[in-house]
Amino acid sequence: MNEDRVIGPPGTGKTTFLTQVLQHHSVDKEVIAISHTKAAAVELAGRNDAIPRDNISTLHALGYRSMGSPELAEKKAPLEDFAEKHSQWQFKTTENSFDCGGADMLSEYSLLRNRCIPRKLWPQEVTAFAKAWEAFKHDEDLIDFTDMIEFAADVAPQNPQIMIVDEAQDMSRLQWQLVKKWAGNCEKIITAGDVDQSIFGWAGADISWFKENKPARQQVLSQSYRVPRAVHRLAMNWIRQCSDREDVEYKPRDYDGSVTRASATIKDPISLLPLIEDRLAQGKSVMIMASCGYMLDPTIKMLRDNCIPFANPWRKKEGRWNPLSNKKTSTVAAVAAFAAMHHHKRYWTATEIQQWMAIIGKVLKRGGRKMLEWGVREELREEEYMENMANLMTNEDFVDCQAPPPGGLMWLADHLLASKRQAAEFPLQLLQRRGAEALTEEPRVYIGTCHSFKGGEADTVVLFPDLSQQGMGEWSGAGRNSVLRLFYVGLTRAKEDVILGTASSGATVW
Repeated sequence: MNEDRVIGPPGTGKTTFLTQVLQHHSVDKEVIAISHTKAAAVELAGRNDAIPRDNISTLHALGYRSMGSPELAEKKAPLEDFAEKHSQWQFKTTENSFDCGGADMLSEYSLLRNRCIPRKLWPQEVTAFAKAWEAFKHDEDLIDFTDMIEFAADVAPQNPQIMIVDEAQDMSRLQWQLVKKWAGNCEKIITAGDVDQSIFGWAGADISWFKENKPARQQVLSQSYRVPRAVHRLAMNWIRQCSDREDVEYKPRDYDGSVTRASATIKDPISLLPLIEDRLAQGKSVMIMASCGYMLDPTIKMLRDNCIPFANPWRKKEGRWNPLSNKKTSTVAAVAAFAAMHHHKRYWTATEIQQWMAIIGKVLKRGGRKMLEWGVREELREEEYMENMANLMTNEDFVDCQAPPPGGLMWLADHLLASKRQAAEFPLQLLQRRGAEALTEEPRVYIGTCHSFKGGEADTVVLFPDLSQQGMGEWSGAGRNSVLRLFYVGLTRAKEDVILGTASSGATVW
């Protein structure tokens, strides 16, 4: 395998470097770029217009496409069908996820395959599940996600001459086998990664392949443009505790930064509040993270209670972390549309009225809703629209809903559809306390796990040291290196300073 390798420690511009590599090779070559996650692939694609978007994707997506995009077994209907036929493995399904014993067994089955563990060494219960699951897939002509890798075609889609593999340290042994197979048909493969940031061992990531298979050429991006000196010093002292790593040149950016400790714990984070407010007042961003999602519940409550907007731009599908997801059809967008008249000191637009009307019950009197809908028809000329709005706003049916805050907001809260009240509660509180900008501006407080922030950054990082029972078992045993890498990733998200939280129990890394 003719491989060039790029080692990119935190903040050294690996994505920018790969963008330049893509643009250089795409001039006269067919190129594909593979990333470990959809989010990373989207970011890389967003920085490139030199090659088609379809040529930048995850390995699973490309493998799936190489197979002709067959039907998937890991969807709601097939899973329910399998569970009906095999009652010992039940799946509780929603539109996008599934859980219960069947899912646990499927995860274990997938993990063993990704690690290329011989079947004769599999636990008996996994072997039994595999037999039933594989028969079901065969009978229904379905594939699962691991099949996308194991049974992908011998040649990558587009039959590329150049293949670029990002986040290579997070690939499983099975994924490496597919990459090696595809690379056999390429002129060159360029891999990029950093073993110190390998945090997906639980999903089968195999750093031994990355370390043992030396490339023809290797380049280290040694200068960080993110991590300041104080944070870099702590991070390097931390990661050098790993027993299976090799040092590479890695320099901090030219800024002192700071590392401090706080009395805040995952159970009692209230002392973080002044710090957060201060950083926000300075126009800074704050990233609050823990090793497990449930540990963040008290912090989420604190942020809600104090009307501080928060989000996780790197895990947008996690609703608890993104209560202000402002999609056009969302309740948040509807509340923002309702507030627009007073915020912008103008009449509502037709679109804004349609948005906020969608979340209220039938409360407008004497055909008022019909009158409103008629008055703001989108096909009206601007002068007709403005004339109709002027007439409507003086109609008694619409007086209360257009009252200035807090009156109009109280009217909206009183007349929300029951199904919209929970989703509207937080944005309504933000409107009253912080104004309409709180709903339209991107939040600068980020909340999530260390895993979720891979690839992210913030001015200030708050990192709690607590571990789950399983995590403590790893920390005390053979998984210690994995925990060290996880917290290293957390520390190196910081552009200016790190705040180290206090442990709430004995299950802690410091």
